[in-house]
Amino acid sequence: MKIRAYEETDQSFVVGLALRFMDFELMSWRDPKKMAEAQLRIAQESIQSPSPGTEIFVAEDEKGERLGFLEVGPHHDKLNDTEQGSIVAIAVSPQGEGQGVGTRLMAKAEEWAKEKGYGQLILHVFHGNHRAVGLYKHLGYEIEVAKMVKEL
Repeated sequence: MKIRAYEETDQSFVVGLALRFMDFELMSWRDPKKMAEAQLRIAQESIQSPSPGTEIFVAEDEKGERLGFLEVGPHHDKLNDTEQGSIVAIAVSPQGEGQGVGTRLMAKAEEWAKEKGYGQLILHVFHGNHRAVGLYKHLGYEIEVAKMVKEL
């Protein structure tokens, strides 16, 4: 498996994987249709108007089949007034599951952050996405902040 820089021909693959960000049980008040629309819109915007310093990488097998992608960028921690690396998005295709693609993409994110001189790498994940949370914990990530929601 290799991880390479994003190319324009990857656009439909990356946008198509955006729906994987909600491939778990959503909270009851979340509208799945609106979530899908938002995920697709955010993915399109991220590709068409990337934030400064943002980079996208694609994982592919030896045959060139795309298996996942990673979007990383800078983040400013206002509480400590420090710059951090941020995993903006990471997704693995169904064909890539169980092949170590997520772990390899996470390693790429850490390599990227170190090259940029960041002392921390952050990410956001839905609490209900148990598979992703488990991977991140296994890789040494810790929960720092939790968003609490009460349906009224």
